Amino acid sequence: MGKRVYLSYLLDEDSVVWPGEPTVRIEQDTCIEKNGYNSFKTTLPNHHGTHMDGPYHFNPDGPRLMELPMEYFCFDRVVAVDVPKGPGEGIDPADLKPWEDDIRRADLLLLKTGLCKIRDTQPQVYEAQGVFLSPEVCQYLVETFPDLKVIGLDFLSVGTPANQLSKRAHRILFGCHNGKYIPAIEDMDLRPLFETRMPLKSVIVAPLRLGKVDSSQVTVIGEFGE
Repeated sequence: MGKRVYLSYLLDEDSVVWPGEPTVRIEQDTCIEKNGYNSFKTTLPNHHGTHMDGPYHFNPDGPRLMELPMEYFCFDRVVAVDVPKGPGEGIDPADLKPWEDDIRRADLLLLKTGLCKIRDTQPQVYEAQGVFLSPEVCQYLVETFPDLKVIGLDFLSVGTPANQLSKRAHRILFGCHNGKYIPAIEDMDLRPLFETRMPLKSVIVAPLRLGKVDSSQVTVIGEFGE
């Protein structure tokens, strides 16, 4: 058995979020001293923290997250590619073409831009000037890789508040272009991938199983192989 690591962030009230959106709110409901036991109430916006966007997020005809089959949550053909980007920079098809043969074999593609390294130290930059997927690269992904199920991003979102491309990119990626959809795990913690040369053997994505929502928080666990 290889080393296992979390590839998702701890949910916290002070975590980063798309500007203007709420974060998780955690309140203690009972305490041992007064009630004999501890319990808490949680208010959790479904796009805060590491979460997986289902196609229904932008595609009215696409499935909600919990309508996706199990192969969208369990992966043993994982490819992680280095696409170094700084704040406000986009990922285009040219960034992925050198990896095309590898991506064709993947069911999960992880994009390592390195922006995850500033999430804790420069949260306002991470939120407001994130890396983004261009509409062109979204079209390239859905047209070129029929076996690719999901992508994972080490930045806040498919889009960024710094430009107006987010809606178009999301719509293409989630099936409005040619019917092929690729759900996205946003705000992933890919820092462990920068600390080793071992490949990921498998990844499990465990969603919060809410029936009506488009998307949900996920706990992501990766296992490194030799």
